[in-house]
Amino acid sequence: MTENKKNGRTSAQDKYDKENIETVSFKTKKGARMRLKEAATATNQSINGFIRTALNKAVEEVLGVSMEFVSEKEGGE
Repeated sequence: MTENKKNGRTSAQDKYDKENIETVSFKTKKGARMRLKEAATATNQSINGFIRTALNKAVEEVLGVSMEFVSEKEGGE
């Protein structure tokens, strides 16, 4: 492995991420993750996909615009 690669990612990808990608995280009480997993599974989604869908719906209701998410190809899941 060369110094320019970390786990298959290039320094160009790291630079792009630093300039264009934001991460949002949140904490929940124990057990909430399992409920999210159950809801996501019931809708044939990943937990991340389920949260994205729910957030997009809420933002559209409030602001009338869609969220812009990172695609799976860009490292979104």
